[in-house]
Amino acid sequence: EKVNATGVDFIIEETVRAVQNMSKKDIGALIVLSDENLPEGIIESGTVVNARITSQMIEAVFYPKAPLHDGAMIIEGDRIYAAGCFLPIVQNENLPQELGSRHRAALGVTIAANVTAIVVSEETGIISIVRNGAIVKKYADAMDIKKALKDFYWSDFN
Repeated sequence: EKVNATGVDFIIEETVRAVQNMSKKDIGALIVLSDENLPEGIIESGTVVNARITSQMIEAVFYPKAPLHDGAMIIEGDRIYAAGCFLPIVQNENLPQELGSRHRAALGVTIAANVTAIVVSEETGIISIVRNGAIVKKYADAMDIKKALKDFYWSDFN
């Protein structure tokens, strides 16, 4: 489903709001921006939700008592396609000890596929942006999250 510019602006605002809200409350989150290019089995490991992207919906999925909060959310186009998905974890002894399973999963999925991951640390509330198996931005603010989302959405339009 192609998204128009107004739709993209709305999605970006909503996603940034959700990520910042979760960060303030130390709610862990892992959002993968995918062009339907994920390895086989990742979507199947979770639950297809196929929901409109709103901050309430994103926050509801990652609410700590919610059944899907532990896995990754997969965003495809203008939909939250799936949630509670399990990602390939990076087994790398050289990774810093403080990187939890969400960060390792984000590194793993961005090595396995050309996707961007946004991680909110449950321990610190720090927002990271992960691409190509590396944390490209460790203390991401609203501008950084916006840029990552814009890069993802506008690449679709080019």
